Amino acid sequence: MLCAVSLFLGIVPLLASLADRVPGLLFGLPLVALASLIFAATHHEDPIEIRYATVHWMVWIGGILGVVLVAVVLLGWMV
Repeated sequence: MLCAVSLFLGIVPLLASLADRVPGLLFGLPLVALASLIFAATHHEDPIEIRYATVHWMVWIGGILGVVLVAVVLLGWMV
């Protein structure tokens, strides 16, 4: 329990620093979720399949955007 709390307290400043550097990050996450939901809903009719496809597309879109974010942050630190 103590290890989880200390890990959480170590991550919070890192996330705050990242949110300070990238102001659109907190606005972008709901947009990724909404785009994934709309894309999944246009390809499926069953609610269970829509939920599964939404999570699937959120992982893909979030992963791609995450790689781009990491590349931009690393390039920003190098310059």
